[in-house]
Amino acid sequence: MGASGTPAPASPPGPAGLRASDVDRERAAAVLRAATADGRISAEELDGRLELVYRARSRGELAAVVGDLQPALPRAPLAPAKDTGVLASFSRGGHWVVGQEYRGTAVISSGVVDLREAEFAGPETTIHVSAWVGTVHVVVPEDVEVQLAGSGVLGNFTRDRPGTDLAPLHRLTVAGVAVLGNVLVVHALPPGKERQLRRRQRRS
Repeated sequence: MGASGTPAPASPPGPAGLRASDVDRERAAAVLRAATADGRISAEELDGRLELVYRARSRGELAAVVGDLQPALPRAPLAPAKDTGVLASFSRGGHWVVGQEYRGTAVISSGVVDLREAEFAGPETTIHVSAWVGTVHVVVPEDVEVQLAGSGVLGNFTRDRPGTDLAPLHRLTVAGVAVLGNVLVVHALPPGKERQLRRRQRRS
């Protein structure tokens, strides 16, 4: 109760209690189909779990359905993807396949590495990001475990908040350096950056 006798406002739900989106459900369904393809669950179990996935209303419910599975490893390793912006910004987002490593470098510019709709090729990924007099946003989904392994030199290498309460579907390490710049690991872009990213994706 508050000092005036009125009930104190309820605290916002943790990540596990957040409403699941269609993207969240499709990501969980993809994990189940991959597990069926490599023999970890049967076709009959797939049907039962898919029914639970599409009925799930929260991210916590989705995590309970797929928490004992990891995405299958690819048959052949993907070549590391990389982006570089020198006096010009870069962005990578939408649906794309992430291998074991990705490298992004911004020199007197900015960049966005959006992993929210990415397909991870293996259970672990390392993102190497360097920002030299610039800013790079690394946007991560809720259902990954993030380890920050970068450093700032007269700059900032930070994340918006600690790890997820969900059972992680993937482990992500963000490494690199920010020299007179910023590397920001976030779960959502600032509205202006989000609109800019969507415009670029429509033109590509």
